[in-house]
Amino acid sequence: MKRNRLSVSLVLALLAMMFALASCATTSNGYVEPVDDEYRNFYEIFVWSFLDTDNDGIGDLNGVTEKLPYIKENGFNGIWLMPITVGTSYHKYDVENYYDVDPQFGTLEDMRNLVAKAHALDIDIIIDLVVNHSSSDNPWFKEACAYLVEHGQPGGQYGDYYNFSQSQKQGYQRVPSSAWYYECQFTGTMPDLNLDSQAVRDEVKSIMEFWLNDVGVDGFRLDAVTSFYTNSTSKSIEFLSYLNDTAKAIKPDCYIVGEAWLGNNKAVREYYASGIDSFFCFPLATGTGLVADALKDIRSTPGENLGNLMLELEATYDTGILAPFLSNHDTSRIASFTGRSQTDKIKMSQGLLSLMSGSLFVYYGEEIGMISTADGADTYKRIAMKWSDKSVYEGWCYTTPQGIAVTKDNYYYPSVETQELDPDSILNYYKASLAIRNANPEIARGELAVLEQYYEQSKYVCIMQRTYEGETVTIAVNLDREWAHDMSLDLGEIKLCGQLCASDSEDTVTFNAKTGDLHLPPYSIAVLR
Repeated sequence: MKRNRLSVSLVLALLAMMFALASCATTSNGYVEPVDDEYRNFYEIFVWSFLDTDNDGIGDLNGVTEKLPYIKENGFNGIWLMPITVGTSYHKYDVENYYDVDPQFGTLEDMRNLVAKAHALDIDIIIDLVVNHSSSDNPWFKEACAYLVEHGQPGGQYGDYYNFSQSQKQGYQRVPSSAWYYECQFTGTMPDLNLDSQAVRDEVKSIMEFWLNDVGVDGFRLDAVTSFYTNSTSKSIEFLSYLNDTAKAIKPDCYIVGEAWLGNNKAVREYYASGIDSFFCFPLATGTGLVADALKDIRSTPGENLGNLMLELEATYDTGILAPFLSNHDTSRIASFTGRSQTDKIKMSQGLLSLMSGSLFVYYGEEIGMISTADGADTYKRIAMKWSDKSVYEGWCYTTPQGIAVTKDNYYYPSVETQELDPDSILNYYKASLAIRNANPEIARGELAVLEQYYEQSKYVCIMQRTYEGETVTIAVNLDREWAHDMSLDLGEIKLCGQLCASDSEDTVTFNAKTGDLHLPPYSIAVLR
C-alpha cells in the first residue's frame, strides 16, 4: 500500500484490521464504534453556515440532521451546536429567548427531530448555554429598564436579573432616560446577568431542565466562564459548581464543557475544582499553542519535546476530562496558522490532536482545510461549509455573516464532495485519524507512559503507551518533516494496527513483529498493540 494512498476499499480493510486487533464493534460499512461514555469526538457546528435546506441562504437545523451520516462516518459521536436560541445578532450569543429556537434556524420540532435522529446514530448533542449575559432586546432587560426609568430604582419581576449602579464603573453603560448604569463587560447590547440573584439561578435551572428534559440534549458548552464574575475566579468557580450540581441533578449523565479562555494549563486546571466535566484546553490551540509549537522545524529535540508536552498535560489535568482542540469559531483556522499550502502540517496537527486524551473537538470545515482570511474578523472564521464545487443551490449558505464578501479565494482546498474521492485528501486523513482513535479506546482514556529510552535512537521520534482496563496501545510519532526514521522496539508481542502518514512521500509505516524493527516515514504516526 502506497503511503497515504488509501482507496475506499483499503480504508475499509484498515478498519476491519483495527476491529480484529482492538475488539471494537463495527457496522457493515466499516465504521468503528467508539466506546459509549463521556469521552467523545465532538464536531462544532455554526448552524448559520453549515447547510441550507430551505434555500434562504442561511443554514438550519434540518441541514445538520441531513448531514448526520457524514458526521458519523467521519468518526464523530458528539456535536456541539453554537447558539441556536433566539438571538439579536447572526451569532446568537445575545439571547432574547432561552426557551425557543431562532426562526432563522428552524423550530423546536426541528431540534427535537435532530436530537432523536442523532441519538439513533449514537451521537450526543450539546448546545451553547450563554448565561453570563443576555441580549439587551431580551424582555427581561427591557422590563427591568422600564421599571427603573419609571420608579427611579430597580424593581419589578426582573429588576434583580441585572447589575445596576447609580455610579459609572468600568464595564457599565447608562440606562437610557435614567441616571442609572448597567453592567455590560462585553458590549452594551449584552447586559451581564446578576448571577448572585436566586431568581436568575432559578431561571437558569428552568432553562437547563427545558433543554435537557423537554428537548433531550445531552449537555452544554458554557460560554465565557471566566467572565461570570469579573476579577473573581473563586466566585466564577462557585457558580460553575452550582451549574454542574443543578444540571447533574436533572440529568446525571449530561456532559458539560466550559470555555475558560486562559493562556496556561495551570490556570485552566483551577476551574476543574467546580466539578464541571471539561474545560477547553486553550494552551494547545491556535498558531501559538503547544501543538503548533511541537511541529516547529527549529526544534532540536522534537520527540522529547512532544513527550514532555504529553507528560505535562497528564500531570496538570489530573481530574476531569481533557478537552483538546486546535481551532474554533473565535480563532484562526488550522490551515491559516500552519500556512494554507502546508498540507502536511495541517494533517499532522490533526494527527497529534487525535492522540490526546479526553474528548476532542473539531470545528466544522477543518476537515477540508477551510481557512480564515481578511483582517481576522470573526465573520471570516464562520463562512459557509464547502459541500460541493457546484452552485450555491447545492446546500451552500450564501447569506454570509453580516453580509461579508466571500469568493472562491476564501477556499484554498476542494469541497467535501471532491475530497471524499481523493485518498490523499485532508478529509480522508481526518477520517483515518478518528477511526484509529475510536478503535483504540486507550488513546482517549488510558494512563500515559512515555518511553524515554527511545530518544537515544532518534531525537525526532516519541514513543508512548496508554493503558486502559488492562489493555495497552503503543504510539510512535515521527516529527521529522523531511526524513524517515528507523527504530528498534523491544516491547514484546505487538503488531501494527494503524498508521497515519501526513507527507506526500510514497513511503509507508512498516513493522516487523519478530525483530521489533519499525520504519517511520516523515510526519508519520504508528499505532501498535
